[in-house]
Amino acid sequence: MDLRNRIGLYGSYFLCMAGIGFTLPYLPLYLRQQGLSDRAIGLVSTMAALAGLVQFPLGVWSDRRHARKPFLIVALSLLAAATILLSGARGPLWLGLLVVLFAENGACRATVESLAGAEAVHLAPPSQVGAALGALRFWRPIGIMAVALAGSILAGRSGDPGSILLPLTFVQALAVVAALLIHETPGRAGPRQRPESMRTRGADAAPLAPTHPWRDRRLWAFVAAMVLFHAAAAPGGVYLGLFVKQDLDAADSFLPYIFIVMMVAWMLVVRPAGWLADRVGRRPLLLLAWMAMTVRLGLIALAQTPEQILFIQVLDGLAQGLFGVLAAAWVTDRFANPRRAGEAQVLVGSCLVLGSALGPLLAGLLVDALGYRGLFGVLAATAGLATTLVLVLVPETLTVVCPPLTVLPCQPPVDR
Repeated sequence: MDLRNRIGLYGSYFLCMAGIGFTLPYLPLYLRQQGLSDRAIGLVSTMAALAGLVQFPLGVWSDRRHARKPFLIVALSLLAAATILLSGARGPLWLGLLVVLFAENGACRATVESLAGAEAVHLAPPSQVGAALGALRFWRPIGIMAVALAGSILAGRSGDPGSILLPLTFVQALAVVAALLIHETPGRAGPRQRPESMRTRGADAAPLAPTHPWRDRRLWAFVAAMVLFHAAAAPGGVYLGLFVKQDLDAADSFLPYIFIVMMVAWMLVVRPAGWLADRVGRRPLLLLAWMAMTVRLGLIALAQTPEQILFIQVLDGLAQGLFGVLAAAWVTDRFANPRRAGEAQVLVGSCLVLGSALGPLLAGLLVDALGYRGLFGVLAATAGLATTLVLVLVPETLTVVCPPLTVLPCQPPVDR
């Protein structure tokens, strides 16, 4: 990838995802300030996540057009418009519509997340898919932390979470400008052989997959595990801040730090995760991601002080950072077709938004009856079920032989 594409792709992704630094700690508080109840906030989050499923037809369409830049520019432009309009929005219907476009897993950011990943995969050699995804996703936590820290200062001075939206509009507009720098070029990746035609590493090698990936039962098992992962994780973005503030008596200025800690852990793990995924395999790191999320949710249900939540959030960063690289790499391996990179990436993204829709929906129905602690206990059990699926039904897919400590490019194995 040349310098211009690095600036365009990484820059637009970085600036787009920076807005999550507002949505994680402050969007639920802002919506409550506008008069929405906890149940209404959960419903709006569900609507936003369902809208994120629009990425799937867009991803398939981008594969057919062999171009992703136009889709990225439109999604980023809509996001910038939603940001400025949200600052003056009144009424549940208008607020709900704007949140559908603006939210972390809403229509705009979900589309950018998947199509930026597809572009990175398209430009990567077959043996460096994990590293390419790790390099892209590295910029996500940096942007989120920058906005969260700035938001903490602005909200602390004004006492109004909505004061962050006006400067954030400028950031989201810059993302559109950066995306204009992308120029579509043929990918350097050579033809990828199907996983069954190559010798796979380890004892957990995948059995022969069907000719068409949509007939692959292992793929559908992984889809279920991804949906459950995010169904368990997503309500934390909606209710964790409320739990820490109301049950643990944390100050408003404390809230961004519980997400900043998670993002620091994410930033530290995501690039090594990509490097290791290309060398030791996908499955061990996938299991680590799912187990970390399970333990994290169980510990939140038992936490007694805000400071304990800070330490627990390290596990969230570990789980999310590993998922962002490993899930996309595993599905890319399973599709094994460079012309379907967009389809593979939006499948992962669609599982994310579907889980992010189901999680807040069910959490909104349960939170009044169970309370925040009971809710996080149920979410931990859900994550445990997802971990079991990965352990039992998800095989290894790494199809290149690469010594674990080498810094040289990986070479495809030679069948004998």
